[in-house]
Amino acid sequence: MLAVMHTTRRIWRRIVPLSVRRAVRGPVAGGSATRVAARASSGRVGPGAPGGLNRLHVGCGPHNLMDDWWNVDIRGFRGIDQVADVTEPWPWRDLDYVYGEHFLEHLSLEGAIRFLAEAAGALRPDGRIRLSTPGLEWVWRTHFDPATLGADQVAATYKANRAFYGWGHQFLYSRPMLEHVLAESGFTGLTFHRFGESDDPALRGLERHVGFEVVDSWPNVWIVEATPGGTGATDALQAEADLELERYRRAGH
Repeated sequence: MLAVMHTTRRIWRRIVPLSVRRAVRGPVAGGSATRVAARASSGRVGPGAPGGLNRLHVGCGPHNLMDDWWNVDIRGFRGIDQVADVTEPWPWRDLDYVYGEHFLEHLSLEGAIRFLAEAAGALRPDGRIRLSTPGLEWVWRTHFDPATLGADQVAATYKANRAFYGWGHQFLYSRPMLEHVLAESGFTGLTFHRFGESDDPALRGLERHVGFEVVDSWPNVWIVEATPGGTGATDALQAEADLELERYRRAGH
C-alpha cells in the first residue's frame, strides 16, 4: 500500500504543474489562499516584488512568525505569509537569506536534499542560509546509557526513541552528515554557531527554541550557516540517500 502511495505521489508531481497542485492544496489547508491574500493586502510584500521581503523563513509554524521575514509553511496556519512545499520547485529568486529552525529534521532525507538544492539556486551569490537541527552526537551521548538497569533503562529507551521518531522527526544529522549534504547541494563556506549568535547581524537572535546546551563538546542543536556557490552533485546525493536509507524505508521492513 505504501509503495502504491509513493508511486502515485511521484506521478502526481511529474504530470501536474506546481501551480495547480498548490491551488488544489489551498482549500484543503483550511482557506490558506485567502489568508495569504489578506496578509498581502495588509502591506506585506513577498520576495521578487519591488520592496518585497527577500528573507525567507521556512517551516515557520504558527508561533514563530517574524515581521521582517517572509514566513512560509506547508500548512495554512493563521498569520503566515504563504503556503508552500519547499521540497518542490521554488517561485522565489535572488533571496538574501533563508532560515529554518528545527525544520530540516522534519523532512525525509530525499526531501531535505531537494529543499537544499532549491535554496542554493534561489539565494543571491552573496546570500546565506541558516539552519538549526538536533545534533545526533548529543542525542547519542545523552539519551541512552546501557549501564542503566530496570525501570531507568526502560525510560531511557523511550527517551531515545522520542528523539528519533517524536515530533514528526524523519532524519537526525551528525555534523559530518550536515556538512556533506550542504556541500553536495551546492553550498560552501560552512560555519557553525551557538544559539542566537552569528557573524552576520541579520542572523543574530533568530532562534526561538530555548534550551541550547553542550555536553562533552556536543551541542544539542547544530546551527549552521552557508553560502551558495559550491559545485553541487544533487543527483549523486539523491542516489546515495536512496541506496543507504530510502529504499529500506520504502520496503517497509
